[in-house]
Formats: sequence, C-alpha cells, structure tokens
Amino acid sequence: MVIGEARVERLVVHRVGNPARGEPLQLSERTTEVNDEVSALILEGYLKGIVSDKKKYQFVHESDLNLNELYHYSRQFFRDELDFLELSRRIARHLYARSQHPNISAGDLLVVLFSGLAEGEEPQRALGVFKSEIRDDFLTVIESGTVFDLGHASGINPRLIDKGALLLEHGPTVYAVDRLGQQAKFWLDDFLQALRVPDSGSRSRMVAEVVEQISGGIDDPLEQARFKDECLALCQAEEAVSAGQVSAVAERFVPREQVSQAFDTAAESYGFALDDSSELPAQGMAKRLERMLSKVGVGHGMSLLLPSSFGLQNFHSLDDGEGGLTLTIKLRRRE
Repeated sequence: MVIGEARVERLVVHRVGNPARGEPLQLSERTTEVNDEVSALILEGYLKGIVSDKKKYQFVHESDLNLNELYHYSRQFFRDELDFLELSRRIARHLYARSQHPNISAGDLLVVLFSGLAEGEEPQRALGVFKSEIRDDFLTVIESGTVFDLGHASGINPRLIDKGALLLEHGPTVYAVDRLGQQAKFWLDDFLQALRVPDSGSRSRMVAEVVEQISGGIDDPLEQARFKDECLALCQAEEAVSAGQVSAVAERFVPREQVSQAFDTAAESYGFALDDSSELPAQGMAKRLERMLSKVGVGHGMSLLLPSSFGLQNFHSLDDGEGGLTLTIKLRRRE
C-alpha cells in the first residue's frame, strides 16, 4: 500500500459510550472542518501508523460477506449509495451496539475519508475508522507579553492508535489495530469481523511458538532436546517446510491431540489458522528456532541455556533426600 500522495478529504467525529453502563451515543450533526495542521497529524499518525502488512486483515462472515456490517456500509458508500455523514453514523451505531463488554471504554470515534492511496498501480480511496479511548494530558505554554505561564490541556494523541481500521475501496482487505485488545477482543471479532491475513513472517513466528509450547510439555530433558534438534534439522535441510511436516515431527514426541491444541491456541492468538500444506520459509524458521531452542528444561523449575554449538547428550538428576540435588549433564558439540 502506497500512501505518499494520500489526502484527508472529509472527517467526522462521534462519541461512543458503553450502553451496558448507561453511557450515551452522541452523533455529530455535521462533518468537521479540517485544516492543514490537523490533516498532517492524521496522515502522519493515524494513516502511517496503521498501514503495515503485520496489520493486514480480511473481512469475513459465516454465511455471506455482504452481511458483514462494516464491509456492507463501505461498499454502499464507495458505490455512491450512501453519503459520508450517514455512513459515519451507521458505523457509530454499529460500534455502540457492539460495546456491551464491561471493559470497553467510552471514546471519540473518528471516521476519515482518505484519497490518493494506491495498491499496486491502482489508485483508490479508503475509510479510516479510529476510536480514541485514552486522553493524554499535555502542558501548554501561555504567552502574555513578556510573561510565560504553563497551562494544562487534554486531548487525543494521533501517533498512538487505541483502535483503528482502514477499509479499502477495492476488495475485502482491511488494515486494523487494537492496542488494548487483551482486555476485550471486540474490535476485531465483533465490530470488524475480520481475520488476519498471514504473511511469511507471521506464519514462521506462529509455528516457532507452537514448537516452543510443545517443547515445554515434554518432561524428559533428553526427549525435549531431541524434539528441538529434529525440528531444527528439518528446517535446515529444506528450502521450505510445511505446518504438516512440523506436526509430524511433534507427533513422534507428544500425542496428536496435544499438537492440535498447540496449533489451535496459536491460531486464536494470531487471528488465523494454518492447514497442513501451509508453507514456511525454512531458513527463517531455522533462525527463529536456533534462538529459541538453546533453552532446555531440566525439571525442578530449572532450565539450561546452551550455546548454539552444543546440544544436550545426557542428563541425570539425583536427590539426596536431605535437600541436596546433584545434576550430571553431558553436552555434545554440534557438527
């Protein structure tokens, strides 16, 4: 996504409360006048802060994509079937209806129409939807003749997005961010109804975390070390590896159900799932695993941090029954 020629065409602000706490929805009666200074802050903060492959999602719906409210409203607007102010009001009403969780804070909702963006060589517009839940305090300098005083102001920091989405004119792609998502994951799941679009980096990180989780569930230090070594050897021998190949290695050490659970947990965390044929760049996976696999659990709440040139060959622990513990560790130099 190229945003160098982007412009702010229109902007409207609404205030969205939490209906579960009796907080109101306050809709603006008109759009906001945007001067050059405000436009520059929005472009440098909100727009540049959200356009990233790591924040790329896709609208979804279990039966019909046109039943996804945000996708449907944006299509109506881009087809000139809905004016900008009414579009923003519908978005605000939809957000208000989805703001029932007790951890959802009231905030200011900014709906912005951008132009001058480009995906490939195709120019397009986009709708920005940003909710600011946290107001920052600022000091201001007040000048009066030769006297300078300090004052206080409270406002929105455009360089720190609490919740945001950028809806593209063409296709179901949406860029999204939820900085406070650990408290209530309603922005992506309920409001946007969007799933993460995986890239090679996010797939590699996800599978590396799956390997780490499975490794942590192997009690025997030697078996744990062998599992990690086999995963690393797999990645070092191929140009690309699949999620299915990693699963096959893991199933030689732990039950299949445990492997499936690890992948399901990672899918929930990352917002996308991998099938067995999903390919990962082997060298990138190997580098991630090398950093992660140097740590080997040896029981008793302890772990060994091994240099990359050594692997665990043998291990024995002896409890003397009097509070003492003897560990015998044999390492082997990797070829």
